[in-house]
Amino acid sequence: MNRQSSIALVVVRLRIGSQDCLLLQRHHKWGDWSLIGGHVEPDEEADWHRTAVREADEELAPLREGTDFVVDRQPRLGITWGPAPSRSAQGIPTEYTVQFFGLRFLADPIALLPRLPRLEFAVVPLETLASAHGPGLPVAEPVQRLLAVPSGLAGLALSWPTEIASEHLHVSLVWPPTPMRASG
Repeated sequence: MNRQSSIALVVVRLRIGSQDCLLLQRHHKWGDWSLIGGHVEPDEEADWHRTAVREADEELAPLREGTDFVVDRQPRLGITWGPAPSRSAQGIPTEYTVQFFGLRFLADPIALLPRLPRLEFAVVPLETLASAHGPGLPVAEPVQRLLAVPSGLAGLALSWPTEIASEHLHVSLVWPPTPMRASG
């Protein structure tokens, strides 16, 4: 019997300028970028929303669920794959089940996002992710699989209802990095 891995991931989807974007987090252990979220604990198996909220609170700190954002109660998309070798379990064949939850900001993300550790997060246009996963931006398997699902993001509403002007977003969060303008 194969190992089972249950994962709850939180999708932060924003419209920056004219582009759909995802907020990704650097995963130092694996050297890639992924969505907010993680493994479902045994006491959370009946309610994956608890996992999504717990992980969002941990990984988006100092932002807080219920004050700065809310995580959708119901998953918006589920995918499975495997068996595939697990990086965290020494290559043991693993069957993966992932539920994707949406996140909705309760306040303007222009004010909230700069509170995140600037080198740990990036707002990445979907176009960049779709083109060979972006130069210098290795993306985690669940992100790749989400992007491969036809209209996979269609069920996930934007995390903020209005378009954000790119010049108002904290520059260090935008991928690819915006070159600094010469002064003078």
